Order: sequence, then C-alpha cells, then structure tokens
Amino acid sequence: MKNKFFTTFLFSGLLFSGVVAQNAFNCNSHEQYQKQMQQDASFKKNQEQLEQETKALIANMAMAKPAAAAPYIIPVVFHVIYTTAYGNISDAQIIDQVAILNKEFNRQQADTLLTPSAFLPVAGKFNVEFRLATLDPNGNCTNGINRVYSTLSNCSVNENDVKAVSYWPSNMYLNIWLTQSMHYSNSTDCGGGGYATFPGGAATNDGINIRGDLIGNIGTAATNSGWGNFKGRYLIHELGHWFNLRHIWGDAICGNDQVADTPPAVSSNSSCPVFPRNPFNSCGSGASGEMFTNYMDYTNGPCLNMFTAGQVTRMTAALSSSISGRNNLWSTSNLNATGTNNPYTYPVACASEPDVLPLTPIIACVDDSVLITDNSYGGSVSSRVWNFGNAGASSLSNGAVKVKYSAPGVYSFTLTNNYLSSSKTRVFSNKVYILPNVTSASYVVPFTDSFEDVNAYLNDWTVVDRDNDAVSWEITASTAYTDFNSIYIANFDNRAPTVDEIISPPYNLSAVENPTLTFMLHSARRTTTDNDQLQVFISNNCGATWNSIYFKSGSALKTILANQASSYTPAVTSADWRLEKINIQPFMATGIVHFKFAFTGGGGNNIFIDDINLDGINTTGLKSIQAPALLRVFPNPANNYLNVKWSAHSKAGGDIDVVDVLGRSCLQIKNGSALMKENTTVIDIAGLENGVYFINLRQNGQVLSTTKFVKQSAE
Repeated sequence: MKNKFFTTFLFSGLLFSGVVAQNAFNCNSHEQYQKQMQQDASFKKNQEQLEQETKALIANMAMAKPAAAAPYIIPVVFHVIYTTAYGNISDAQIIDQVAILNKEFNRQQADTLLTPSAFLPVAGKFNVEFRLATLDPNGNCTNGINRVYSTLSNCSVNENDVKAVSYWPSNMYLNIWLTQSMHYSNSTDCGGGGYATFPGGAATNDGINIRGDLIGNIGTAATNSGWGNFKGRYLIHELGHWFNLRHIWGDAICGNDQVADTPPAVSSNSSCPVFPRNPFNSCGSGASGEMFTNYMDYTNGPCLNMFTAGQVTRMTAALSSSISGRNNLWSTSNLNATGTNNPYTYPVACASEPDVLPLTPIIACVDDSVLITDNSYGGSVSSRVWNFGNAGASSLSNGAVKVKYSAPGVYSFTLTNNYLSSSKTRVFSNKVYILPNVTSASYVVPFTDSFEDVNAYLNDWTVVDRDNDAVSWEITASTAYTDFNSIYIANFDNRAPTVDEIISPPYNLSAVENPTLTFMLHSARRTTTDNDQLQVFISNNCGATWNSIYFKSGSALKTILANQASSYTPAVTSADWRLEKINIQPFMATGIVHFKFAFTGGGGNNIFIDDINLDGINTTGLKSIQAPALLRVFPNPANNYLNVKWSAHSKAGGDIDVVDVLGRSCLQIKNGSALMKENTTVIDIAGLENGVYFINLRQNGQVLSTTKFVKQSAE
C-alpha cells in the first residue's frame, strides 16, 4: 500500500509531467485494487489463489502454452457510452485500437527498434489475439460495438455506475466501456483517463473503463490536444492490469511488481526519458536504470513499446486461471458462442442495431407532429418496420417518419431492421411524452398544488426519466411541508449524473400580470464535494423549447447546513425546508405554459418539493371595469432618453416602474394624478446599464400594462 510520502511524490510527479507533456497517465487501477483488497474478502481470497497459481506456473514453465501454439483469442465488446457526437467515436477508431493491441502484445509494431538494447534480452511476446465479437450474448449478429446514450458518460460520480448501462457476461467477453469524461471516487475532478479491474472481483464490474478519446491512433484520439496522443497504448497499459500486472514501481517507493525481470524503480517515470534512466538507483536498478519503455510505466505513448518475458508469464497465468473466468474466454466453446472462432470474418453481414434520433426523450403536445429518424448502426438495412401502436404515422417503412398522438401520455414504439436473413427489433420504452395543450378548469391562477390528490398527480404531471432507470420523481407520504404528501427523488441511492424531470400541467397566463412561482424545497448534501443541481424551466410552446428561470447547485441548493451521510428525510413543516420564489415576469410568459423541474444528481442526498404555488394579478376583472391601458415606448432601442406613452381612461394616480430581467426595480416615476388620456412622459435612462428592461404601468396598485425596451449606448 502506498504510504503518504509516496502519494504526495507521485501526484507531484504527475503535475510536473502535465507541464512538460499533456499526455500524462492518470491510471486509477491500483487505487481500485487496494479498495477491493480492503473491502471485498472474496476478491482478496481470489487474488491470493491467483498468486499461488502464478508462482506454480513460474516454477514449472512446462505448464505454459508453447510460444508456437495457437494464440489465446479474446472476444471483445466495446460499449460506447455517450451524449454527444464527440463521445460517440467511430467504428474505424475502435477497429484501429484492436489492430494496435494485436500488433503490440505480439511485439510486431515498428518502434520495437526504439527499445534500448539493454532491455531487448528480456522483451517478451504475448501470443494473444483480440477479436471483436460477431455474436452477442443472445446469439444475435453483432459487430462487437454497442452504443448507448447515457448522461453517465459525463463524469459519473461512481466510476463503476456506467457498467450497469451496458454489460455482457465477463466470462464470455472482455468488456471495455468508453466514456466522454471520468471521475475517480478518490478525486475531486473529472480528469480520470481509465482503469481496469484485476482478476477476482465481481463479474459485473470486470473489464476496463477508459475515455473514448484515448482509443486508437486516429479520430478523436489524434485530435485530443488536452491529453495528447497515446498511440492506443493507454488501453494496453490498462489491459496489463486486467491481466494481473502491477505498475513497474510496485505502487510504492522501490515497490515490488512481482516480476523478476523488470528492474526496480523508485517511482513512476513521465514524459520520455533518455536511456539510461536513473542508473544505480537507491532500489538497486544497476547500470541500465529503470525500464521506462515498459507499458506498465507512466511515460508517454510514443515511449512505450514492451512487456518483459516475466510479465508475459504473469499474464499467461491470469488467462489460464478460472479466476474471473479468464480461462473460459479463449475456450473453443466460447469462441463459437461469441463468433470469434476460426475462420474469423469481420465484419459479418448483420442487420444494423436499431437506434433513433433524437437521442433524448421526445416531448410534444397532443396532435403535434413528432419527427423520428432512423439512426441505426453496426450493420445494414434492406427494410425497416416501425410500430407506433394506435398513433398516426406518415410511414411505417421510411427512414424518417412523422407521428401524431391524439391523447396525453407516455408512449413506446419499436423499430425492426431487416437485412438478408437477420432481423433486429428494439423497443424504445417511454420515449415519447405527450403533454395536454388545453388548460384544465382545476388549474387557474392563483393555484396551489401540495400533491394531496394522488390521482391528479398521476394524471396531470409528467415524469421524464431521461436515463430510463429505476430512480425518478415520485410522490411520497413520508414527509411534506404541509399536509401529508410531497414529491421527491431518492437521490441517495441514485446513480449520478443522471437527469430526472417532472413537467407540470398547463396553466393559462394570458390574463395574469406579475406571475410568480414559489415552492418549498428540501435538499441535503452527503459530502462537501457533491454537486446536485436543480433547474426550473418554462415553455409556452408545449415543450418544443424551454427557457431556464431558476438554477441552483451544490452548496446553494442545500437547505440544511450539516452533511447527511445516510439517506435523509426532512421533518414535516421544519426548518429543513426553504421557500424558493421565482419572478416569471422578466421571461414574458404568456398564454398556456408548462413548468419543468429538472434535477441532476451529483452524488448528494434526497431532494423533496412541496406546495408549488402559481400566483399573480388576474387582469380579467380589472378589464371588465375599466378600459385597458395601452403602453408604448420610443425610440426602441434607446440611448439616454425614452418616451413613454399610454392611454388610460382613469384619472386615478399611477406609477411607472422600470425593472431589469431579474425583476429588480431600477427606476420609478411617481405620477400622482397625472395619468390622463393619451399621456406622454420622458424618462432619463442614461444611468442604466446596457441591456433589456421592462416598464410596468400601475394604477391603484395593479399592473395594467407591460412592455419591453432595449438600452444601448449611443454610437
């Protein structure tokens, strides 16, 4: 186990190497290994057993597979977990990575010439071949590349959570999960590059997590200026761990990597040193110094080019062992089951994997035309069949179709792709969310919803689970600010950063001035580093577009001071709750609107909302007893002075109030009894900052009219 001094030393070295070369390793495999050894008794037992098997193999090399024998064939699946096109790397980039693996493990790459002559006698070839699977766990045709949209691709709080998004049996396939960014549980940032599991742990975690832009030598790996180009060797390093290799410095000052022919090293090396590196070091390296060209060091990609014969023996022992099913991977029966047996043909003629655009859930209103496009991958299509149930569709066979739904609700559909003799069908569960576009008589302003009517909640509110997982907004009777019920997300058990949304029923604000949205909030943190986020949006086009009207995260979101290490539920009507108020007027919400509460889990505790209130001045009654006021401003945009003109049929006193986009009053004009028919006044706005403002015309304390103007500097 690394001591405190070494940890500081190593991190300092990494920071230094980041200055001289951006592509410094940030491997987390040893930290994962240490955590498992301390917390998982079965993993520790399996590791001890594997070490005994490895020692036996070393003692009796006759047990090892002869070098001239057929290679160990490893079936591989790449799970591409992404949210943007950058993360959804190409098939070609993945195929390039596989080609690199097969060359370099067998020591067939051109730059073996760069291996220092002193290290050549111990350089080893590992007779292994990685093959992309052509049959999936269900026996269906595949190209060994599985693409899944998920927000967990971006800095998942628990680095293992992404594995549950897509997993194939690890005793049949080497699972490699590609993400867009990576957070390590022992870190405070998202600067992780990758890590591997050592043999002996839980099957569902077995494999390698790595950033997609560190894969291969082309595509995003070649243009990744932030990390530099590892030439596909970052994955080789992680595969070394998966084959039970330690770092060459043994993860301690002068540590033991359990391999006899790797010279002892003080610690990790960075950049690309000149031979000899650190000769006659304090660990006893000898004249040749440290083996900085070894894949299990931290030097730059172009500098790495070798495993030793001793490392090859350890990797052979891992593949020969039943620990984690490594010995089943290359068995004849498994090669047949995964489509990687000889003669191996890649790619095979498959029907493509069904997928659609948009990637995110589709939100629309009743009778809106929803466009859905075929975005299938990994094969070919000779014909396709859509099934939208009772919804009306423009076509059931075209690549792009328009669909209309006649009733509110959450809808699923299927897409079937056919090619030659193969066919693939995918169900897109809870993909389309159709909102009502007519205001219910029950939802008029002022309105309060404390979620006591469970049926109203189920019928009128729409829960959007963007990651289609088990955790989302739901009603609960466990606590409330008032009465008995509230809505909440069981975020303590949530994977992060998953996004969950809840959309309100429609409200008609066309006859409401100064609308205000308030709600009672409870949110707790687990640690000072978690970063839960809550955002509120408004839409006046039935979810086609949304405008943000509220955002809080981290410490600003929490409503109680102390962190809560266990799942936390606030007491009823307690100080754990806080009133949140949103002035909607600056966002000029008119007509029929929906509100959306969007929560992004950041590793914190549970979140609760109660008593959602929508209030304002209903102008319907005012307009029935007096004529409306017409408010106009000119010029618009204005520089130093603004003319304000109105027609008002009441001789009562009134005011003009100028507010900014945050609803803050910036300027007030008190007109007393001066409001007469066709009044005009001039306002000095030279002191206002450039930007958008709103003018409210008030009479008897009521806002009669509002208009917008732009303040800009004179040219």
